[in-house]
Parts: sequence; structure tokens; C-alpha cells
Amino acid sequence: MDDLVDQIRSRIENGAFRVSGHAQGRFDERGLRLTDILASVKTWTIVGTYVQSRMGPSFLAKHDLPGGPIHAVSADAAHAVLVTVYHPDKDKWDEHSTTRRQE
Repeated sequence: MDDLVDQIRSRIENGAFRVSGHAQGRFDERGLRLTDILASVKTWTIVGTYVQSRMGPSFLAKHDLPGGPIHAVSADAAHAVLVTVYHPDKDKWDEHSTTRRQE
């Protein structure tokens, strides 16, 4: 999975990615900016990996932004795809937004 993360990071840094319609809708409704996500790719923290998903192998990354942490799911469906973005729910994630709380 480390290879996938490195490949997607490289593709994003080179502009060889796309934003899904779902992710674009989340950016709009949550007042987030793609430029902030792109600027934080070098320092993201991988929170989870998904070997099998609808979009192919994917991972959840935490991005530390000035307005607080953001989670973004990226996948490799023949090219890098930003699948969704959201503010982690403080009731569901620890204080660092890296570990899900036990229910």
C-alpha cells in the first residue's frame, strides 16, 4: 500500500489526478478548497487503507489545514482520484483525528 500512497502523492503533485463529483460536492457544501488539500499532500498522515473499494485500492489521509484537520479519501482507478473530503467528527475520532473511537 505504501507504493500506492507514493504513486498517488506523485500524481497529485504533478497534476495528474481528478476530483470525483462526490468530492467536488463535499468541497462546495463544506466550504473547503482544493488548493488547501493539495498544499498539504507532502505532510498528510495516512489514517487507514482499503485494499478493496469501489474505486480500487484507496486510503484515508488526514490533512492538517489552518481551519483544522480534514480527512480525504484518495484512490487509484487507473489514475489518482480524490473521492471525498470531510471534517472528522470529534465524537468518532480521537483528539488527533487519526484513530476511530470505540463505539
